[in-house]
Formats: sequence, C-alpha cells, structure tokens
Amino acid sequence: MKKILISGFMPFDQDLHNPSANWIKWFLDEEKVKVQEGLLKGVILPVTFEGAFNELKLHIDSFKPEVIIMTGLAKNRTELSLERIGINWVDFRIPDNVGMLVKAQKIDSLGPDGLFTTIPIDLLLSIDPALKISTSAGEYVCNELLYRTLYYLQDTNTQVTFFHLPGEENYKENYNNIFIRLKNLVRANE
Repeated sequence: MKKILISGFMPFDQDLHNPSANWIKWFLDEEKVKVQEGLLKGVILPVTFEGAFNELKLHIDSFKPEVIIMTGLAKNRTELSLERIGINWVDFRIPDNVGMLVKAQKIDSLGPDGLFTTIPIDLLLSIDPALKISTSAGEYVCNELLYRTLYYLQDTNTQVTFFHLPGEENYKENYNNIFIRLKNLVRANE
C-alpha cells in the first residue's frame, strides 16, 4: 500500500467551517487503522499565501508520501471536481486569512506557466464517472497550493492532485455523498 497525504483548508471568507477540513476529519476517523499504520496522514492548512504550501511541505518532507490528495472549497461550484492543472498565477479577489490581497502576479517567476496533475485522470474517472474535470483551480490559495506542490515534486514519482468540493448550498444531493466519493477516489490510489 502507498503512503497517502491528504489536505484540506481552514475556514475562510468569514465562513465558520470549511467542508474540506470536515472531510479530512471524517476520512481520518474512517481510516483509523491506516493512520495508526503510518500509511495515511491528514493536515488542515491555513488559507494564506505561501503559508498553505509551507505547512504542507513540512508534512511532505517528514511523511514522504507517494500520493498527495489536496482538497479545497469552491463555493460557487455545484459538483465535485478534479483540477487538471495548477497555473503559475495568483490574483486574489478577497484577502487571505492574514489580510494579504495578492494581485496579478506569478507564483514563481522562474516556473513554467502551468503544471498538470500527476495522478492518472482515467483511473479516477473509472472510479467516479460523475467526477467533473476542471481546467482552472482559480487564482486563489487552492491554485497556489496545487502549483507549488506540483513544482516542488516535479522531479519525483509522487502523484499529486487536487479536488474542489462544491458549496454545500449548491450541491443538490446529500452532501455526505461528496465525502463518500472522495473516500473512494483516495482508496483507488492505494
């Protein structure tokens, strides 16, 4: 079995909770044995420019996962979506959780314009045909985290991807279905 690192985010934009953090807690509880065996680790990251990646990087370096599955909230989306690419660009529409409003700039001045997720998308679609494929992780902290993680690990065999959870008010089914679908997608990468 592969070592898997999963991440979600703290609440942001005056929300009281973030479904991605709720999913992390739920999934770790579901998979207690894998956590105890050192095969699964979950982290909840700050919604801050550079801070989210710096925190995740500490866990990457110490845990040495073979698979990294990051999650975040896209309030306006109506479906669970897989991000195909992280772009080398941020342009925050709202400040992060420490008040930084980063406008129209590259994440890394020397980095490529975009980096693709390294988990086989066909595998994920075979597990969850209803999964939406997105070509834009936005221009906020989620995209920054995805891009920095892909860039940091580009010369390794570590598989990396990012899922955006829909806003709870926009999802027409029982929101717990999102948690179960994500659980199945993570298990497909074991």
